[in-house]
Parts: sequence; structure tokens; C-alpha cells
Amino acid sequence: MALTDLRRDEGLALLAALAAHVGLVAVLTLRPTPIPLPPPERITVTLSDDVGLTSTSPSSAPAAADEAPELGEEAAPPEPVPVPQPEPLPKPAARATAAPPPKPAPLAKVPPAKAVTPALKALPAKTASKPGASRIGDDFLKGMPGGTAKSPPGPPPATTIGPAVRSALSGAILRQIKPKWQGRVPQGVETEKLVTIISIELDQQGNLIGSPRVLGQEGITGSNRSQAKRHAEEAVKALQLAAPFNLPAEFYEAWRRPPPIRMRKSL
Repeated sequence: MALTDLRRDEGLALLAALAAHVGLVAVLTLRPTPIPLPPPERITVTLSDDVGLTSTSPSSAPAAADEAPELGEEAAPPEPVPVPQPEPLPKPAARATAAPPPKPAPLAKVPPAKAVTPALKALPAKTASKPGASRIGDDFLKGMPGGTAKSPPGPPPATTIGPAVRSALSGAILRQIKPKWQGRVPQGVETEKLVTIISIELDQQGNLIGSPRVLGQEGITGSNRSQAKRHAEEAVKALQLAAPFNLPAEFYEAWRRPPPIRMRKSL
């Protein structure tokens, strides 16, 4: 059975080969024959032994020989070339005479120095600083609305003190609290979000009247809740260590009860 299948495959392969050869012969037979190109034309070349002894080129007149002047003869001088004369420039117009500048006005006479000395003598002399006075200068609130370089005698009423003066006084209080608060801030996760709000009252010497009162806290989260109580305790200690506060006595009514102080990591 296998031998029969093999012979059948060989027969099919032989038939395919015969069909391919027949197709190739048919293609070669039916292919059109190319037309041959005509041969190139031949050129005839003739060699001659006759050589002409004379030139057959057109005649040309011989060049004239250079003649040098004989000795003793002077060469004629070259004719002068006329040089064009420039046209005369127009005369400039006469300048208009400028009017003389006006005479400056006479300067006013300065009064003699003797007339000024009586006014200088009338100025009050500079007073010496008293022992125990405030270290903040007279220009503490200079340039701020509501503050003057020198306050009149007696403390000004609280109604005449502007918001800029109150803000400057609050800043002075925070600057004196900051050195005592640094190093006491609790450390931990999200402790920088904690804010303890404290109210204080001061006497005329800047001392605390009673203990600072904690009004509340802000920024408490699940991570820093355990540090909130310690944050409030350390804030109260920092205020107690900063007292007495050095503030201008003439504005005592403004800093007697300052705005609530917000104690946070960075003042």
C-alpha cells in the first residue's frame, strides 16, 4: 500500500515537471523576436602625401618696427589738461544779533545771625534719661498713624490710639516672648499645627496680673492630640518667664490688656 502511494506521488511530480517544461518552451516560442539595430555608418579617411610649401592662410600686414627717437631730439611736451575751476561759494547770511540776556534779579539780603540766636535759646534743653526708664526710644512709633515722636504729658486716652500703634505694641510683646518660647515647643508629629490662644493682663511695670488664661487651642489632629496639653503648659511658662515686659509707659492703656496671644511653633 505504501509503495503504491509513493509511486502515485512520483507520477504526480513527473507530470508537474513535464507541464513546467512545456510551459517554458511555449513562452520561449511565443516571445517576439527583437528587431536588430542597424550598424553604424562607416567614415572614409584618405591619407595624402602632398604637402604645400606655402601657407594658405590669409595674408596679414607685417607689424611696424618700433622707431626710437634719435639722439639730440627733444620730445614735445604734453599738452596741459584744463582743470575746471570750482564755483565760488555763496556768502553766508549775516547772523542776527542775539538779544542780551536779562540781568538776574538782585538776591535778597540774608538777616544776620544775631536775629536767629534768640529763637535757639528759647528751645528746651534735652533731658537726661532717668534711671529705670523704658529702654524703648522716643521714636518707637515714629511714622505710624496714631503715634508721635514725643507724647504730651500724661497717658493718651485709649480711643486716640490707632490700630497701627496697637499692632506695633503686640509685635513688641511677641519679640520678648520668642526667646523664652524657643526650646520649649513640644516636638512630634504635626505639632507645628498646634496653636494655643492665651489672654494676659499687665500692670504699669509690665508684670503679669494673675496667671495667663488659656482661651482655647487650634490645629489639634489625631497625631498631635497627645501633645496638646503639654503645648498649652509650655506656652503659659514661656509667658511667665518673659515678664516683666519692657513697653512704653505712655501707651499703657493700649497694652494693659493686649489682644489674645497665639502661641505657635514659630512666632
